[in-house]
Amino acid sequence: MSIRKDHKTGKWKVDLQLKRGAKRYRRTYDTKAECNQFVNFIKGQTQLKNKEFIEKEDKRLLSEIIDIWYQGRGQELADGERTRNVLDSMVAFIGDIQARRMTVSRFNEYKAIKRSNKMGKADNQRTVSDKTLNNHLGYLRAVYNYLIEIDEIHYQNPLEKAKKIKLQERELAYLTKRQINTLLTEIRASCNNPHVLLITKLCLATGARWGEVESRTMTHLQNGCMVYSQTKGKKVRSIPINQKLYREVEAHFERYGEFTSSLCSFDRALKRSNIRLPRGQSSHVLRHTFASHFMMNGGNIIVLQRILGHADISMTMRYAKFDPTHFQEAINLNPLSGMDDEAEETIEVMEEITI
Repeated sequence: MSIRKDHKTGKWKVDLQLKRGAKRYRRTYDTKAECNQFVNFIKGQTQLKNKEFIEKEDKRLLSEIIDIWYQGRGQELADGERTRNVLDSMVAFIGDIQARRMTVSRFNEYKAIKRSNKMGKADNQRTVSDKTLNNHLGYLRAVYNYLIEIDEIHYQNPLEKAKKIKLQERELAYLTKRQINTLLTEIRASCNNPHVLLITKLCLATGARWGEVESRTMTHLQNGCMVYSQTKGKKVRSIPINQKLYREVEAHFERYGEFTSSLCSFDRALKRSNIRLPRGQSSHVLRHTFASHFMMNGGNIIVLQRILGHADISMTMRYAKFDPTHFQEAINLNPLSGMDDEAEETIEVMEEITI
Protein backbone atom coordinates (compact mmCIF):
# COMPACT_ATOMS: atom_id res chain seq x y z
CA MET A 1 0.00 0.00 0.00
CA SER A 2 1.17 3.49 -0.76
CA ILE A 3 -0.27 6.98 -0.26
CA ARG A 4 1.61 9.78 -1.98
CA LYS A 5 1.08 13.27 -3.32
CA ASP A 6 1.25 14.10 -7.02
CA HIS A 7 3.20 17.36 -7.02
CA LYS A 8 2.03 18.24 -10.52
CA THR A 9 -1.69 18.17 -9.69
CA GLY A 10 -1.55 18.58 -5.91
CA LYS A 11 -3.80 15.54 -5.51
CA TRP A 12 -3.24 12.57 -3.21
CA LYS A 13 -3.15 9.04 -4.65
CA VAL A 14 -3.68 5.78 -2.83
CA ASP A 15 -2.56 2.39 -4.22
CA LEU A 16 -3.92 -0.46 -2.08
CA GLN A 17 -3.51 -4.25 -2.34
CA LEU A 18 -4.24 -6.14 0.87
CA LYS A 19 -2.30 -9.25 -0.17
CA ARG A 20 -0.41 -10.57 -3.16
CA GLY A 21 -2.76 -11.62 -5.95
CA ALA A 22 -5.74 -9.83 -4.41
CA LYS A 23 -7.74 -7.04 -6.02
CA ARG A 24 -5.90 -3.73 -6.35
CA TYR A 25 -7.55 -0.40 -5.49
CA ARG A 26 -6.37 2.95 -6.88
CA ARG A 27 -8.05 6.23 -5.95
CA THR A 28 -7.28 9.96 -6.10
CA TYR A 29 -8.41 12.44 -3.42
CA ASP A 30 -7.86 16.06 -2.52
CA THR A 31 -6.45 15.27 0.93
CA LYS A 32 -4.38 12.56 2.59
CA ALA A 33 -7.08 12.14 5.23
CA GLU A 34 -9.54 11.04 2.56
CA CYS A 35 -7.01 8.43 1.36
CA ASN A 36 -6.72 7.02 4.89
CA GLN A 37 -10.51 6.91 5.21
CA PHE A 38 -10.73 4.92 1.99
CA VAL A 39 -8.05 2.44 3.18
CA ASN A 40 -9.88 1.92 6.48
CA PHE A 41 -13.16 1.40 4.64
CA ILE A 42 -11.71 -1.30 2.35
CA LYS A 43 -10.05 -3.08 5.27
CA GLY A 44 -13.28 -3.00 7.26
CA GLN A 45 -15.28 -4.40 4.34
CA THR A 46 -12.75 -7.19 3.85
CA GLN A 47 -12.88 -8.17 7.53
CA LEU A 48 -16.67 -8.14 7.41
CA LYS A 49 -16.72 -10.41 4.36
CA ASN A 50 -14.31 -12.82 6.04
CA LYS A 51 -16.49 -12.90 9.14
CA GLU A 52 -19.62 -13.51 7.08
CA PHE A 53 -17.80 -16.32 5.22
CA ILE A 54 -16.82 -17.96 8.47
CA GLU A 55 -20.24 -17.64 10.08
CA LYS A 56 -22.49 -18.32 7.11
CA GLU A 57 -20.74 -19.90 4.16
CA ASP A 58 -17.87 -22.16 5.25
CA LYS A 59 -19.79 -25.28 6.15
CA ARG A 60 -17.25 -27.70 4.71
CA LEU A 61 -16.82 -30.96 6.55
CA LEU A 62 -13.65 -32.41 8.01
CA SER A 63 -13.48 -34.92 5.18
CA GLU A 64 -13.65 -32.09 2.63
CA ILE A 65 -10.76 -30.09 4.04
CA ILE A 66 -8.72 -33.29 4.34
CA ASP A 67 -9.36 -33.86 0.62
CA ILE A 68 -8.09 -30.35 -0.16
CA TRP A 69 -5.01 -30.89 2.02
CA TYR A 70 -4.24 -34.22 0.39
CA GLN A 71 -4.53 -32.87 -3.15
CA GLY A 72 -2.34 -29.86 -2.41
CA ARG A 73 0.13 -31.20 0.12
CA GLY A 74 -0.47 -34.73 1.40
CA GLN A 75 0.21 -36.62 -1.80
CA GLU A 76 3.64 -34.96 -2.01
CA LEU A 77 4.74 -36.47 1.32
CA ALA A 78 6.64 -39.73 1.50
CA ASP A 79 4.03 -41.13 3.93
CA GLY A 80 1.14 -39.04 2.63
CA GLU A 81 -1.15 -41.94 1.83
CA ARG A 82 -0.67 -43.49 5.27
CA THR A 83 -1.32 -40.11 6.92
CA ARG A 84 -4.47 -39.71 4.83
CA ASN A 85 -5.69 -43.12 6.04
CA VAL A 86 -5.07 -42.09 9.66
CA LEU A 87 -7.00 -38.85 9.14
CA ASP A 88 -9.90 -40.72 7.55
CA SER A 89 -9.99 -43.08 10.54
CA MET A 90 -10.07 -40.09 12.88
CA VAL A 91 -13.03 -38.61 10.98
CA ALA A 92 -14.87 -41.92 11.19
CA PHE A 93 -14.30 -41.95 14.96
CA ILE A 94 -14.93 -38.25 15.75
CA GLY A 95 -17.68 -37.78 13.18
CA ASP A 96 -17.65 -35.87 9.90
CA ILE A 97 -18.48 -32.55 11.51
CA GLN A 98 -18.09 -29.09 10.01
CA ALA A 99 -14.36 -28.39 10.07
CA ARG A 100 -14.78 -25.03 11.82
CA ARG A 101 -16.75 -26.77 14.61
CA MET A 102 -13.73 -28.81 15.67
CA THR A 103 -12.61 -28.00 19.22
CA VAL A 104 -9.82 -28.93 21.61
CA SER A 105 -12.40 -30.54 23.89
CA ARG A 106 -13.68 -32.74 21.08
CA PHE A 107 -10.14 -33.90 20.30
CA ASN A 108 -9.47 -34.54 23.99
CA GLU A 109 -12.55 -36.78 24.10
CA TYR A 110 -11.18 -38.70 21.11
CA LYS A 111 -7.81 -38.97 22.86
CA ALA A 112 -9.31 -40.21 26.13
CA ILE A 113 -11.35 -42.93 24.43
CA LYS A 114 -8.39 -44.07 22.34
CA ARG A 115 -6.17 -44.26 25.43
CA SER A 116 -8.69 -46.51 27.20
CA ASN A 117 -9.62 -48.81 24.32
CA LYS A 118 -7.62 -52.02 24.07
CA MET A 119 -6.54 -53.51 20.77
CA GLY A 120 -4.98 -56.74 19.63
CA LYS A 121 -5.48 -60.36 20.59
CA ALA A 122 -6.65 -61.31 24.06
CA ASP A 123 -3.20 -62.51 25.11
CA ASN A 124 -1.45 -59.38 23.86
CA GLN A 125 -3.87 -56.49 24.26
CA ARG A 126 -2.57 -52.93 24.37
CA THR A 127 -3.80 -49.35 24.12
CA VAL A 128 -2.82 -46.69 21.61
CA SER A 129 0.49 -45.15 22.65
CA ASP A 130 0.76 -41.51 23.68
CA LYS A 131 3.25 -40.92 20.89
CA THR A 132 0.71 -42.16 18.34
CA LEU A 133 -1.95 -39.83 19.76
CA ASN A 134 0.50 -36.91 19.55
CA ASN A 135 1.04 -37.82 15.90
CA HIS A 136 -2.72 -37.79 15.30
CA LEU A 137 -2.96 -34.29 16.76
CA GLY A 138 -0.05 -33.16 14.61
CA TYR A 139 -1.63 -34.56 11.43
CA LEU A 140 -4.99 -32.85 11.93
CA ARG A 141 -3.42 -29.58 13.07
CA ALA A 142 -1.22 -29.59 9.96
CA VAL A 143 -4.30 -29.86 7.74
CA TYR A 144 -5.74 -26.66 9.21
CA ASN A 145 -2.38 -24.85 9.09
CA TYR A 146 -1.91 -25.68 5.43
CA LEU A 147 -5.40 -24.46 4.47
CA ILE A 148 -4.87 -21.25 6.45
CA GLU A 149 -1.52 -20.72 4.71
CA ILE A 150 -3.07 -20.96 1.23
CA ASP A 151 -6.07 -18.80 2.25
CA GLU A 152 -8.50 -21.66 1.80
CA ILE A 153 -9.97 -21.12 5.26
CA HIS A 154 -10.17 -17.81 7.12
CA TYR A 155 -10.61 -18.83 10.73
CA GLN A 156 -8.11 -19.68 13.44
CA ASN A 157 -6.82 -23.22 13.68
CA PRO A 158 -9.25 -24.76 16.21
CA LEU A 159 -6.51 -27.10 17.48
CA GLU A 160 -3.85 -24.43 17.85
CA LYS A 161 -4.03 -24.51 21.64
CA ALA A 162 -4.32 -28.29 21.97
CA LYS A 163 -1.50 -29.73 24.10
CA LYS A 164 0.51 -32.80 23.21
CA ILE A 165 0.99 -35.49 25.82
CA LYS A 166 4.36 -35.15 27.51
CA LEU A 167 6.28 -38.31 26.76
CA GLN A 168 8.77 -40.12 28.94
CA GLU A 169 12.01 -40.37 26.98
CA ARG A 170 12.56 -44.01 26.10
CA GLU A 171 15.92 -45.66 26.43
CA LEU A 172 17.25 -46.59 23.02
CA ALA A 173 17.50 -50.36 22.77
CA TYR A 174 20.34 -51.80 20.74
CA LEU A 175 21.87 -55.21 20.24
CA THR A 176 25.20 -56.23 21.71
CA LYS A 177 27.63 -58.14 19.52
CA ARG A 178 26.62 -61.36 21.26
CA GLN A 179 22.94 -60.64 20.56
CA ILE A 180 23.73 -59.82 16.93
CA ASN A 181 25.46 -63.18 16.58
CA THR A 182 22.52 -64.95 18.26
CA LEU A 183 20.04 -63.27 15.92
CA LEU A 184 22.00 -64.01 12.74
CA THR A 185 22.48 -67.62 13.82
CA GLU A 186 18.74 -68.00 14.39
CA ILE A 187 17.92 -66.48 11.00
CA ARG A 188 20.36 -68.82 9.24
CA ALA A 189 18.97 -71.85 11.04
CA SER A 190 15.24 -71.30 10.80
CA CYS A 191 14.19 -68.71 8.18
CA ASN A 192 12.75 -70.14 4.97
CA ASN A 193 12.68 -66.65 3.44
CA PRO A 194 16.05 -66.31 1.64
CA HIS A 195 16.10 -62.50 1.90
CA VAL A 196 15.87 -62.04 5.68
CA LEU A 197 19.54 -62.65 6.49
CA LEU A 198 20.93 -60.26 3.90
CA ILE A 199 18.42 -57.50 4.65
CA THR A 200 19.31 -57.79 8.34
CA LYS A 201 23.03 -57.57 7.59
CA LEU A 202 22.55 -54.52 5.34
CA CYS A 203 20.52 -52.76 8.04
CA LEU A 204 23.32 -53.43 10.52
CA ALA A 205 26.03 -52.37 8.06
CA THR A 206 24.43 -49.14 6.80
CA GLY A 207 21.95 -48.00 9.47
CA ALA A 208 19.13 -47.98 6.93
CA ARG A 209 15.50 -48.68 7.78
CA TRP A 210 14.14 -52.13 6.97
CA GLY A 211 11.84 -50.77 4.28
CA GLU A 212 14.67 -48.81 2.66
CA VAL A 213 16.79 -51.94 2.31
CA GLU A 214 13.86 -54.11 1.25
CA SER A 215 13.18 -51.83 -1.74
CA ARG A 216 16.77 -52.01 -3.09
CA THR A 217 17.58 -53.62 -6.43
CA MET A 218 20.77 -54.38 -8.34
CA THR A 219 20.73 -50.83 -9.76
CA HIS A 220 21.25 -49.44 -6.26
CA LEU A 221 24.54 -51.30 -5.84
CA GLN A 222 27.11 -48.78 -7.16
CA ASN A 223 30.85 -48.24 -6.70
CA GLY A 224 31.14 -50.16 -3.44
CA CYS A 225 28.06 -48.44 -1.99
CA MET A 226 24.43 -49.20 -1.36
CA VAL A 227 22.43 -46.24 -2.66
CA TYR A 228 19.25 -45.34 -0.77
CA SER A 229 16.75 -43.23 -2.72
CA GLN A 230 13.03 -42.54 -2.29
CA THR A 231 13.68 -42.31 1.44
CA LYS A 232 11.63 -40.84 4.28
CA GLY A 233 13.76 -37.68 4.21
CA LYS A 234 13.59 -37.51 0.39
CA LYS A 235 17.39 -37.41 0.14
CA VAL A 236 19.70 -39.84 -1.63
CA ARG A 237 22.28 -41.53 0.61
CA SER A 238 25.20 -43.59 -0.68
CA ILE A 239 26.60 -45.73 2.14
CA PRO A 240 29.85 -47.68 1.55
CA ILE A 241 29.87 -51.38 2.45
CA ASN A 242 32.85 -53.72 2.60
CA GLN A 243 33.81 -55.80 -0.43
CA LYS A 244 32.69 -59.11 1.08
CA LEU A 245 29.17 -57.83 1.74
CA TYR A 246 29.10 -56.08 -1.65
CA ARG A 247 29.85 -59.35 -3.43
CA GLU A 248 27.31 -61.16 -1.27
CA VAL A 249 24.60 -58.71 -2.35
CA GLU A 250 25.55 -59.13 -6.01
CA ALA A 251 25.41 -62.91 -5.76
CA HIS A 252 22.11 -62.78 -3.88
CA PHE A 253 20.38 -60.67 -6.53
CA GLU A 254 21.67 -62.93 -9.30
CA ARG A 255 20.41 -66.05 -7.51
CA TYR A 256 17.15 -64.92 -5.86
CA GLY A 257 16.21 -61.71 -7.67
CA GLU A 258 14.89 -58.62 -5.91
CA PHE A 259 13.97 -58.56 -2.23
CA THR A 260 10.40 -59.40 -1.29
CA SER A 261 8.39 -58.61 1.84
CA SER A 262 10.38 -60.20 4.67
CA LEU A 263 9.57 -58.31 7.87
CA CYS A 264 7.18 -60.91 9.31
CA SER A 265 9.80 -63.60 8.89
CA PHE A 266 12.34 -61.37 10.66
CA ASP A 267 9.93 -60.72 13.55
CA ARG A 268 9.42 -64.44 14.07
CA ALA A 269 13.17 -65.06 14.07
CA LEU A 270 13.67 -62.22 16.56
CA LYS A 271 11.06 -63.75 18.86
CA ARG A 272 12.65 -67.20 18.63
CA SER A 273 16.04 -65.72 19.52
CA ASN A 274 14.60 -64.66 22.93
CA ILE A 275 15.96 -61.13 22.53
CA ARG A 276 13.62 -58.86 24.48
CA LEU A 277 13.02 -55.34 23.16
CA PRO A 278 10.83 -52.41 24.29
CA ARG A 279 7.29 -52.39 22.98
CA GLY A 280 7.00 -51.20 19.40
CA GLN A 281 10.54 -52.09 18.38
CA SER A 282 11.45 -54.88 16.01
CA SER A 283 13.49 -54.28 12.87
CA HIS A 284 14.17 -50.66 13.90
CA VAL A 285 16.50 -51.97 16.59
CA LEU A 286 18.95 -52.75 13.76
CA ARG A 287 19.13 -49.03 12.90
CA HIS A 288 19.61 -48.16 16.59
CA THR A 289 22.29 -50.84 16.82
CA PHE A 290 24.25 -49.38 13.91
CA ALA A 291 24.10 -45.86 15.36
CA SER A 292 24.98 -46.94 18.90
CA HIS A 293 28.00 -49.01 17.87
CA PHE A 294 29.08 -46.25 15.47
CA MET A 295 29.32 -43.79 18.36
CA MET A 296 30.81 -46.33 20.81
CA ASN A 297 33.59 -46.91 18.27
CA GLY A 298 34.40 -43.20 18.19
CA GLY A 299 32.32 -42.09 15.19
CA ASN A 300 31.55 -38.45 14.42
CA ILE A 301 28.00 -37.31 15.25
CA ILE A 302 27.74 -35.16 12.09
CA VAL A 303 28.81 -38.06 9.88
CA LEU A 304 26.24 -40.24 11.65
CA GLN A 305 23.53 -37.67 10.92
CA ARG A 306 24.33 -37.86 7.20
CA ILE A 307 24.47 -41.65 7.17
CA LEU A 308 21.09 -41.93 8.90
CA GLY A 309 19.57 -39.17 6.76
CA HIS A 310 18.30 -37.11 9.70
CA ALA A 311 17.21 -33.61 8.69
CA ASP A 312 17.49 -32.41 12.29
CA ILE A 313 20.68 -33.01 14.28
CA SER A 314 18.60 -33.26 17.49
CA MET A 315 17.39 -36.66 16.27
CA THR A 316 20.97 -37.88 15.93
CA MET A 317 22.04 -36.40 19.28
CA ARG A 318 20.16 -39.23 21.01
CA TYR A 319 23.13 -41.42 20.18
CA ALA A 320 25.75 -38.99 21.52
CA LYS A 321 25.60 -40.68 24.93
CA PHE A 322 27.22 -43.77 23.42
CA ASP A 323 30.40 -41.78 22.69
CA PRO A 324 33.05 -42.96 25.20
CA THR A 325 33.95 -39.32 25.91
CA HIS A 326 30.33 -38.25 26.47
CA PHE A 327 29.91 -36.47 29.84
CA GLN A 328 33.42 -37.45 30.93
CA GLU A 329 33.69 -34.02 32.57
CA ALA A 330 31.32 -35.38 35.23
CA ILE A 331 34.22 -37.40 36.64
CA ASN A 332 36.57 -34.47 37.14
CA LEU A 333 34.18 -31.56 37.67
CA ASN A 334 31.78 -32.93 40.26
CA PRO A 335 31.95 -31.54 43.84
CA LEU A 336 33.47 -34.76 45.21
CA SER A 337 36.36 -34.59 42.76
CA GLY A 338 39.65 -34.31 44.65
CA MET A 339 38.07 -34.61 48.09
CA ASP A 340 39.63 -38.02 48.73
CA ASP A 341 43.09 -36.58 48.00
CA GLU A 342 42.44 -33.64 50.32
CA ALA A 343 41.31 -36.03 53.06
CA GLU A 344 44.46 -38.10 52.68
CA GLU A 345 46.64 -34.98 52.90
CA THR A 346 44.81 -33.90 56.06
CA ILE A 347 45.37 -37.33 57.65
CA GLU A 348 49.08 -37.20 56.80
CA VAL A 349 49.41 -33.75 58.36
CA MET A 350 47.62 -34.86 61.51
CA GLU A 351 49.92 -37.89 61.79
CA GLU A 352 53.03 -35.66 61.52
CA ILE A 353 51.70 -33.36 64.24
CA THR A 354 51.01 -36.33 66.50
CA ILE A 355 54.52 -37.67 66.01
